[in-house]
Amino acid sequence: MSTNDRDQIIITSDPLNVQRALDHITIPSCGGISIFCGTTRDTFQDKTVLYLEYEAYEAMAIKEIVRICDDLAASFDLRKIYVAHRTGRVDVCETSIIVAASSPHRSDAITFVSKAVDKIKERAPVWKKEWYEDGSVWKENCKCTGPV
Repeated sequence: MSTNDRDQIIITSDPLNVQRALDHITIPSCGGISIFCGTTRDTFQDKTVLYLEYEAYEAMAIKEIVRICDDLAASFDLRKIYVAHRTGRVDVCETSIIVAASSPHRSDAITFVSKAVDKIKERAPVWKKEWYEDGSVWKENCKCTGPV
């Protein structure tokens, strides 16, 4: 975990809690709050998904997510940021990632969250294995190509 006055970044095998994100980012000076929750869906390309399994190089994932948040936050008027990513088994309808931010106005929070999700999926050393009825397959991030 990485925490400072603005950010809370978490990698955990425990179920994620959106209320924890909301509690971190809600402050009196902010009227704009944006929260993205990525959940396991039950199908992918006409295959039934049973569950996902995530692995992470935790120390590097936290450092990279902090770097992503710092880089993006320089372009937005944000007050609080929360990112949590799950590892281990994540069943259908369970949350695998939460990215949340607060800002005095909605536009900065919404745009930051959208861009942060994309960058985390692209750059953080977190890998996803999809389990189907007929087997499993590792999914690649753009720059992180397999579990360490």
